[in-house]
Amino acid sequence: MQVKYGVFRCCRRVFALGDWLKQEIRRLAYLIQYNPNTIIFTDPSGKIEYVNTVFTSQTGYSADEVVGRPIADLGLDDLSSIIKAYNWQDILAGYVWEGELASIKKDGSHFQEQVFVLPVTDGQDTVTSVAFVRRDITERKLAEHGLLELTDSLEQRVIERTSELDASNRELKETLARMQCMQDHLVQTEKMASLGGLIAGVAHEINTPVGIAYTASTHLRQNARDISDLYAGGAMKRSDLAEFLDVCLESTRLLISNLDRASELIRSFKQVAIDQSGEGTRRFYLREYIAEVLLSLRPMLKKTSHVVALAGDRDLVLHSFPGAFSQIFTNLITNSLIHAYDEGQAGRLEISFYQAEGQLVLTFSDNGKGIAKGNIDHIFAPFFTTNREKGGSGLGLHIVYNIVSQRLHGTISCQERPGGGTLFKITLPLAQEGESLNV
Repeated sequence: MQVKYGVFRCCRRVFALGDWLKQEIRRLAYLIQYNPNTIIFTDPSGKIEYVNTVFTSQTGYSADEVVGRPIADLGLDDLSSIIKAYNWQDILAGYVWEGELASIKKDGSHFQEQVFVLPVTDGQDTVTSVAFVRRDITERKLAEHGLLELTDSLEQRVIERTSELDASNRELKETLARMQCMQDHLVQTEKMASLGGLIAGVAHEINTPVGIAYTASTHLRQNARDISDLYAGGAMKRSDLAEFLDVCLESTRLLISNLDRASELIRSFKQVAIDQSGEGTRRFYLREYIAEVLLSLRPMLKKTSHVVALAGDRDLVLHSFPGAFSQIFTNLITNSLIHAYDEGQAGRLEISFYQAEGQLVLTFSDNGKGIAKGNIDHIFAPFFTTNREKGGSGLGLHIVYNIVSQRLHGTISCQERPGGGTLFKITLPLAQEGESLNV
């Protein structure tokens, strides 16, 4: 009984193994038959043994039309090249072949495929059949072709756009250069106009002391002639001599005081004019130089009731561009006189400077009507003015901004002054490259 039971158990295992193999074969057959790729099996000579469902739907050939025929004779595609000896022998030797081929359907239409050719062995390295797995890549090729066309189109568009941008950049650079040249010309014109106004004002101012000196000298000459005649005629009295000496003393006092005044004006004007028209640097006392600038502006200020106050260290010496400071304060004062006050109004202009953390801080303020909030962000822009009808060019503050930022490498800001008016704050480095501003 034990032997019979053992035989029964062995048979049951064999039957169970057979059922498992059948189930696995059915699964494998299903996967091959309905695989989304075309699958063809041939024998080692290249004769077709099996094709799956996708093959018939893709090529238009039925299984009966191809099974048993050499794959090279069907004219399906370039597979015939694989059957050539040098490829086929490699495959039969166990190598896998992979590539892309142009395939032909039964109706003669073409499509692209990716093909894998795999040898199937019996487990003893003997090839019993060859599997052809083919995937339709027509859409992928179309997409790749479209992508290549799109890439070429984009490259061409990039080249054209780059060329357009290069042309636009060249045009912008040329336009910018012309605008810069025009701006420099306008700035220079404005500077010369300012210098011309300074010349006219100072010339008028000098006429006053020179005129008084001329009157005093002619009066003294006349009295000298009179006393000379009295002396020659022997009619000169002691009182005549005393009166003549009084005239001499008064006349010489007037001559000296007015000639000194004229000399001071000429000296101040000469220095300011040289600084404004020149580009050089020199050492100067800042407060003393600002006072000279104010003196040169006396003809313009004298026509108003405004008071100008100056505060700062008298001993502060700069090595810088004095003409830049002359331009700055001339334009700031002129701007206030034109915009800050109404006709006949008396105002107060204040200039001060001090050192803080290695920087020079200058402030200029007035107690006028101030600047509208909407205009503060635009006041340094070229040609911006709110008083063009009175001759404003819109370049004064723009010149100040350029001088501060480019020549002196500093910053300038504008804000409302508490209590009314406008405050300009200029911050400059006390030490920088090229000795452009050093104490």
